[in-house]
Amino acid sequence: GSVAMLLSFLGIYFAKGTFDFATLAEMARSGPLLGGKLGWIAFAGIFLGLAVKVPLFPFHTWLPDAYETAPTGVSMVLTGVLSKMGVYGFVRLLLPLFPREIQTLGP
Repeated sequence: GSVAMLLSFLGIYFAKGTFDFATLAEMARSGPLLGGKLGWIAFAGIFLGLAVKVPLFPFHTWLPDAYETAPTGVSMVLTGVLSKMGVYGFVRLLLPLFPREIQTLGP
């Protein structure tokens, strides 16, 4: 998941020349951030990376093993922080950068 997200961000960088989130969000407001297939591939890579972090079905298979083998403190961090960061990533990254893709997938 993290590799897919990293490759997506690198694709965005090579296409737009910046990692600045405010600049990228402004570009996305004025038109599609990346056109055609490249935009959908970048969206899918970031979505996949965040879906593993949340964890969304069917990307959740790692979580029971992590809870079982992790010490109590690590389990608390997994429960309280990591899953919420994935949801925050959906809201903070995907909504501003890919509004047209999300609107297309929405009901």
